[in-house]
Amino acid sequence: MQKSIFNPTRSIIFLFIFTLLPSLFVKAQEINLETISISNGLASPVVMNVMQDQYGLLWFSTGNGVQRYDGYNWKTYRNIIGNPNSPQHNSTFDIEEDAEGNLWIANELGLTYFNRAKNTFKNYSIEEMFQVAGVGRTITVLPDSQGRVWATTIAFEIIQLDTESDSLKIAPYANINGKPAVHSGISIVVYEDRDGGIWGGSANHGLMYLPKGASEFSPVKFDIEHTLNSVENTITKLYHDRDGILWITSRQGIYKYDVEKNKLRQIVNYPSGNEDIATYKNSIVEDSEGNIWVLNNYRGILKFEGNSDRYSEVFIPGNRKMANGYYTNRLTEFMIDRSGIFWIGSRTEGLFKYDPVNQPFKYYSHDANNPASLSPGGTFGLFASTISPGKIFVGTRGEGINIFNEANETVQRVNFASSNDMFGGSARSIYEQKDGTIWIGTWGDGLIKMDPNTLKELKRYKRNSDGKGNSLPNDQIRVIREDKKGNLWVGTNGGLAVFNPAVETFDPIVSQYSQTYSEEILAKVKSWLETDQEIAIIEQVGPFEELTQGFEITERGTYFLVSVGEGDPASMADYGWLENSLGETIIGMKTIEDSFWAGGGLKNRLQIAQIELNPGSYSLRYTSDDSHHFGDWNEPEPEFLPLYGIAIFQQEDQTKTQSLIVNVNEQKAEIVIQDGNISDIEIGEKYIWVASTNAGVTRIDPETNAVKYYTSDPMDPSTLSDRQVFDVLEHEGQLWMATYGGINILDIESDEISYYTEQDGLPTNFIETVLPGDNGEMWFSSQNGLIQMMQNEALDKVTFINYNEDDGIGGESFLSLAAVKTPDGNFYFGGDHGLTTFSSVASNKVPPSVIISNFLLSNRSVYDMGENSPLENDLLSTEAITLRHDQNDLSFEFAALHYANPSKNQYAHMLEGLDQDWIYDNRNFASYTNLEPGTYTFKVIASNAYGVWNDVGKFLTINILPPWWKTWWAYSLYGLFLGLVGLVAYSGLKRRIRMKERAQSLEREVAQAKEIEKAYTELKATQSQLIQAEKMASLGELTAGIAHEIQNPLNFVNNFSEVSEELIDEMNDELENGDLDEAKEIGKNIKENLSKIKHHGKRADAIVKGMLEHSRGSSSDKKPTNLNALADEFLRLSYHGLRAKDNTFYSDFETNLDPNLPKVNVVTQDIGRVFLNLINNAFYACGERSKSIAGFKPKVTVESRLLASGGVEISVRDNGGGIPKKIIDKIFQPFFTTKPTGSGTGLGLSLSYDIIKAHGGDLRVKSKEDEGTEMIIFLPLAE
Repeated sequence: MQKSIFNPTRSIIFLFIFTLLPSLFVKAQEINLETISISNGLASPVVMNVMQDQYGLLWFSTGNGVQRYDGYNWKTYRNIIGNPNSPQHNSTFDIEEDAEGNLWIANELGLTYFNRAKNTFKNYSIEEMFQVAGVGRTITVLPDSQGRVWATTIAFEIIQLDTESDSLKIAPYANINGKPAVHSGISIVVYEDRDGGIWGGSANHGLMYLPKGASEFSPVKFDIEHTLNSVENTITKLYHDRDGILWITSRQGIYKYDVEKNKLRQIVNYPSGNEDIATYKNSIVEDSEGNIWVLNNYRGILKFEGNSDRYSEVFIPGNRKMANGYYTNRLTEFMIDRSGIFWIGSRTEGLFKYDPVNQPFKYYSHDANNPASLSPGGTFGLFASTISPGKIFVGTRGEGINIFNEANETVQRVNFASSNDMFGGSARSIYEQKDGTIWIGTWGDGLIKMDPNTLKELKRYKRNSDGKGNSLPNDQIRVIREDKKGNLWVGTNGGLAVFNPAVETFDPIVSQYSQTYSEEILAKVKSWLETDQEIAIIEQVGPFEELTQGFEITERGTYFLVSVGEGDPASMADYGWLENSLGETIIGMKTIEDSFWAGGGLKNRLQIAQIELNPGSYSLRYTSDDSHHFGDWNEPEPEFLPLYGIAIFQQEDQTKTQSLIVNVNEQKAEIVIQDGNISDIEIGEKYIWVASTNAGVTRIDPETNAVKYYTSDPMDPSTLSDRQVFDVLEHEGQLWMATYGGINILDIESDEISYYTEQDGLPTNFIETVLPGDNGEMWFSSQNGLIQMMQNEALDKVTFINYNEDDGIGGESFLSLAAVKTPDGNFYFGGDHGLTTFSSVASNKVPPSVIISNFLLSNRSVYDMGENSPLENDLLSTEAITLRHDQNDLSFEFAALHYANPSKNQYAHMLEGLDQDWIYDNRNFASYTNLEPGTYTFKVIASNAYGVWNDVGKFLTINILPPWWKTWWAYSLYGLFLGLVGLVAYSGLKRRIRMKERAQSLEREVAQAKEIEKAYTELKATQSQLIQAEKMASLGELTAGIAHEIQNPLNFVNNFSEVSEELIDEMNDELENGDLDEAKEIGKNIKENLSKIKHHGKRADAIVKGMLEHSRGSSSDKKPTNLNALADEFLRLSYHGLRAKDNTFYSDFETNLDPNLPKVNVVTQDIGRVFLNLINNAFYACGERSKSIAGFKPKVTVESRLLASGGVEISVRDNGGGIPKKIIDKIFQPFFTTKPTGSGTGLGLSLSYDIIKAHGGDLRVKSKEDEGTEMIIFLPLAE
């Protein structure tokens, strides 16, 4: 999410209240401001004027150029020295828009006109046009409704643009008392009223007026004496309100002038001062409620109530009032934009922004100096008291409970004794019964019953020390809920129990994790194992085992399958199953639902199942990983049965068999929830819903005890989006679930699940709590702030408004089960920061204007293309553009012009003609490439930060012309030409066909016989060629690696040879000088270098001999071979060979070679080919996966080990994409390959398999999709 460019919110406070006129009652008002400075993108701390154009864009005249702002980006227009197509000066005072959407800028040298369609500037210099130096400053500019342009200056009062000569001239003044009016001096304001009349302020003549249709300004003659025609009381701003009153501000006060009655009244008086009149800027603005806001350059801000004389005075923090009545921060002008946001300029502090929509949030946190504040460490288990409305029970981490009083905003802290909580007394859940009894779920100290009057502990309930009997299943309690019968459902970190307060008994409800078989069943199976009554068994399974035990059934009967393994709610890691002779699974323990707890660690799983078998051949199968296995347990080992594996038994006594079957089936009929790690419980209208942090949600029917599980399957979109569920709420026929994978909604009647994630507009998928709103909306807390979810009827779509710390919520990390809505409608959400509350959220109901702010062709803006631009007008007013066929890579930038909180404005766009539906990605740009010729319409709609959408939006139609060879007239010519050619060719073709058919009829039988013979011969030859090609491909791949390996020793030979030559020269010099000792020392160095040259030369010779041996082809002679060295060498040769072919290829590799591995009698060249083929395949699989997953780290591992069974095992393992199950049985078939056409012969694995088989060994594969593949070679030590 894009962060706001504004500084943190600053509250306007009022330092004092003073009376400007004794007859007025003055009151204060508090508002909030944000400051925009240079660090936020503003060009200058001096902002003289703010204007919003017809499209909704904001424009600022600053001390360093003119700026445009769309809520995201700033565009600055400055003077470029030597470039006449730029503003003439950077010090600007005013900017206004004319009827055609073009801009007029008042600056230090005069006026500048900005033609937006052409993106050009034209400058009007007062100094040049009036031939007077140093008097160019223009303070105000006014393009009026009649197409005229007026301006005020410091030397010539009001001036006008002469449209005929396109130059500036003195505005026409009527004679005063028969004499020409004085036209030299300063004027600050020129203004057009609601009736089209033009008003101006003159330091010489006071208020000037040019009625609509008149040709000259005349001074207004008031009914009273005044000083508005003096420099000391120069008029600074004018405003004609909806009641016909002309408001006037001057250097000495505020006036109201009733134009119709010609009545002038001064309502505020300012004492005279010596302020700089040449930079004086005032504002008079009427808001949507009819209030008049007056800003004075030196005197601050006044807000008048309607058209009355009553007003409020507003002070900006740090804006100190001096003894002369002035303020240190000189404000300039301000404007209220169309969405109601105030923009206030200043001379020194940049720009201020005021949003009159009050932020609704309030938060409470720990204050170390205030004992009546919340306890530290976060808030949990919120509960709103119904016995004492206005009291909120708050659970804490290690500080007992807090009772928050809404009325006086104070906290009462209540502690309790703790012995098993590392934090020292945590309350994770609180519940108040109708009789006032308070129940506290602690984190380690069990369930506490508390007296509501004394707030003292009455009794404590804990788990029995031996874990047996009817007690709490765990002393760490997350949630307490009361059902319709008055029972308390207590969810803990290790199970669920139903507590009857009347008789003080607990009824535990087991989970799939904790459910066990009865002692009777376990005793029977244990006796089978101890007396070796099994028909077949696989036991004491170690790491990474794939085991099979076959057996025969001679007579039909009832059998029992017993399997012990490892698993969790996500998957089983170690498990067994039963197969028939066709390899089909009959029964197995492949999911946790098939198993009970086996004792010890919770991951130990046990299955006892009955099955009817017919005579035939069967196999027990078992698979394991390396995390938890027999003899090396990473949790306590299974304790109920002396078995870690799978076995099958038959009960000889059929009477006892039926009894055992009944016992097993009765246990399967119990209420069993999915997981014992309970996160929330919801007592619904018909069902009770139990959520867990590991296995989704369990639905319990309290009438029938029937259960249904709702969990997550990433491959099934009809399931939950994630198995971690933190909060559940039944509301209006739906179950709302806050999960680690977003918001999930179960329609209870249809039993269908839908969900919303970050792709739909959530700030995070980590949702903590859910509460219903007041107007059909829903509220959620998350690990990234608060979320408001609402249905947008206009768009027929759910939309989200996300609130974070910048919105005043206090923090962004909220906690599960820390949410409550009080009976009177107040919301409370708890988090690490404390407690956030609100009652309702006021919103800005004004939808944003939407613009397409930029259009790019091949990433180049049309604004930067000059004469080659396809624009005929400004993009903002353009509705259609025609492009060439090669201008088909398009990008759009767009903006929602609503400035309450631009970073939270939302967007949707589509390109009609390509996109099938709206794309809601909340980005303010979109790109399309390689578009076909045709007509497209790009559309964008947007909302403001409060979810109010402009569903009309903005559109731009784009017509991409076809190339000339695809135009309609080109196709017409093609058709005519083809028709003529076809007509001529038809008769000849028909004649040739008849002749060819006769010849073919005579030759067909002979040709068929020859073709069969030829095909057979070619097939045999092709088979031989392909086998040889595979061998040569292996040689080629090896050569690239050897080239890399041989380069190192050759470099050493060259380097040491050069050094030795230099040493010989030095030795000769020493001999000539008679220094025999030094010469001998140099000789020793030469000898050492020659030894190194010899060593590396032998290394190169060994590599070349190895290559020659590989190239000679297979030999049937076996010899003792160091397989560790051979595997290590081919691993490195393979890697360097692949790097030589593709320098972008990269992969980690490592070896784990058994140092005790003896030499093995093999054909070295053949085994080398096998190693090279398997390693090449492994690197290829890693490399392909790294191309599709950002940040993926490919890795190949080669391992060897000596087997106790009398053989060696070499494995090549990669972390590539794995081999799909549907093709894994085909990989050793000749000519089968998964590589692209032309990238492999399909013989590599087939030849490797044949080579290993010829050595009396075996080649196996283990693979799992999205995890990798392991190729395992087994070779015997002796034949």
